[in-house]
Amino acid sequence: MLTQHTYFNLDAYKDPSTSKIWNHTIQLPYSKRYLEAGEDAVPTGKILTAAPGSINDFASTTFALGHAQNDPTFSGNCGAGGRCEGYNNFWLIEGAPKDAVVLTLASPFSGIKADLRTDQVGAVIYTCNWMDGSAALKSTQGTTTTKTVGRSSCIAIEAQDFPDGINQ
Repeated sequence: MLTQHTYFNLDAYKDPSTSKIWNHTIQLPYSKRYLEAGEDAVPTGKILTAAPGSINDFASTTFALGHAQNDPTFSGNCGAGGRCEGYNNFWLIEGAPKDAVVLTLASPFSGIKADLRTDQVGAVIYTCNWMDGSAALKSTQGTTTTKTVGRSSCIAIEAQDFPDGINQ
């Protein structure tokens, strides 16, 4: 399965209020459905539909990635028996016109916006919940206090085919 796994923090870790990406906004206008994550954090193959306003709804409007942080199911949303907070999920891209923007990630702090166009069937959104603070930031990033990539402080967006599709 070909994909890329680049980590982003559109604030370059310079937002003095937080090093986390929960204030970044995201919209996936063609992605009402997503794959259920199993206890091993691998998709089960079951396709679910995100209810408007729910944890996994990024189709109905633009939401902050942390819009559901206070929801009791936020911890464990991406499987792994509750050890995974946030997102490590695959959203299907359905009905998008050719060359349409299928995902927009933005930061209200930095003003940076990134648009994704792809011909793939979906995208994995991973909010770096397994990062343990051992990966060093580039010298152009961070502050005097933030020097490493911590949990939930970055996001990877991976346009690809169905993960684990061969087994499902």
